[in-house]
Amino acid sequence: MKMEVITPRDTPKILRGPLAGKDPFYLFLFPKKDKVLASSYLFLLLEDLIKNKEVLRVNDFGFSFLLQSGFIPPPLTIFENFFVLYIGDWVEIQVEEGRLKLNFFHQYPFFHAKRNPQKKAEVQEIFKLLLSAIKKEFTDFKPIYLFQSAGKDSNTLALVLARSDLKDLTTCITLKDPFAKKDESEVAKELAKRLGLRHEVIEVPNRLPPDYPNLLQQYFSQIPFPCLEGIQLAYPLYAQNLNLKGSYLIDGSGNDIYLGHVPRKIEYQRQKVYPKFNFLRPLAEFLPSGHPWQKCFYTRCELAVATGFTYKDTRRIYSSALPVYPYWQREDQKRKSYDYFDLKGEIWGCNMEYFNVIQKARFLAQAYGAKLILPWTNEEVALYFAQLSEDELFDRKNFKNKLFIRKILKEYLDFDVDRVGKFSYPFNAYRFLLLLEDFALEELKACPLWEKKEVLRLYQEIKRKAEKTGKKVFKTLLLRLFLISLWANHSKYLRT
Repeated sequence: MKMEVITPRDTPKILRGPLAGKDPFYLFLFPKKDKVLASSYLFLLLEDLIKNKEVLRVNDFGFSFLLQSGFIPPPLTIFENFFVLYIGDWVEIQVEEGRLKLNFFHQYPFFHAKRNPQKKAEVQEIFKLLLSAIKKEFTDFKPIYLFQSAGKDSNTLALVLARSDLKDLTTCITLKDPFAKKDESEVAKELAKRLGLRHEVIEVPNRLPPDYPNLLQQYFSQIPFPCLEGIQLAYPLYAQNLNLKGSYLIDGSGNDIYLGHVPRKIEYQRQKVYPKFNFLRPLAEFLPSGHPWQKCFYTRCELAVATGFTYKDTRRIYSSALPVYPYWQREDQKRKSYDYFDLKGEIWGCNMEYFNVIQKARFLAQAYGAKLILPWTNEEVALYFAQLSEDELFDRKNFKNKLFIRKILKEYLDFDVDRVGKFSYPFNAYRFLLLLEDFALEELKACPLWEKKEVLRLYQEIKRKAEKTGKKVFKTLLLRLFLISLWANHSKYLRT
């Protein structure tokens, strides 16, 4: 059933999110609390709400969380009465005094202690499971575009596709940005050549065409929720270079949560020390955003995800802002006995991975009429890897992830991940912002969510710091203001 209408006579009822993230489950509780609309088809649900002239209003706590922590934690979304069930989430729908009540719960499903220390990975079984995950979503012989980086996940999928009957339909695509720290397009191109797969490079131009702001506005008009991934600014380039309508897009995101989300060594060390200074957090809330001390007073949970604006600056630009620290205190208390590798996997994988990394791919596919396939989020794939011995997957001592996948790529593709190194941030979104700065400032001014004078002051303050220090944190904060403004100004779902 694509859409379910739940009324008091249908209760009690339990609904669950996806085990590994394939299809989140969405719910809208009508204001009178007499009906819930539920579906794993987000856009179908939204269109039904629009058809019935339901008004979607911004959730103050959700938006405050977005600004201060960089995402909105399930089951909350950016809208009031609009919820999402993701990995480990479920809801019990009951009736109290004739009105529907939603009780939400969460249980992380991938603790490393539950692994089988005797279970070893089998290459052919992995290939079989991944190909099956792709073919389950493949209904007709349309072109396949694989987002290929120089990383482990996408190249494992490229290897699977090259060994299958889908090979001739597949084209690998890689973004090439001459202003990025590293160019992964040449590495990806060479790997595709070894596999006999077609490869296309999408080049970021030095100058943007005059109509590019309009293309961005058109893209963001199709986006139901804000997403803070800077790569979205390049999505019109994908649409101009590829015939996406009716095609299949394959993305390699979503496997860290069960393969082991290995933190950086410095992060692992910080989580042992920084939380001891939580008693100073009230003072930290009034620091300027991006201050070096801002992270020093974070909880362990917060250290596992990205930073954002301080509460002081959030209140400056959003008059209805609420603090998020009480939420983090509660979540940290629940996980005080957690091993940090488990905590990192849960807090990142069930939150940031879903909200930004995977959701951006969902929105790209929807905006340009493609079908998204996320093989690593398949339940059977996840259950297989969740059983494997930890020694097969990651090295705690050396903070090294995806050990067995490294071996597969070396053996079957002669690709030495350790020698090539990690390619981070292949798209320089901040430079893109500067190319569009006049347009960006107009978007900030037009955004109905901001205190206009304050947001422009804050933008200029942070920009000066970005220019003076070159630090990524300031560039990220500027991008967030721009991306949120684009969404708020143009999303047809918010505008209705």
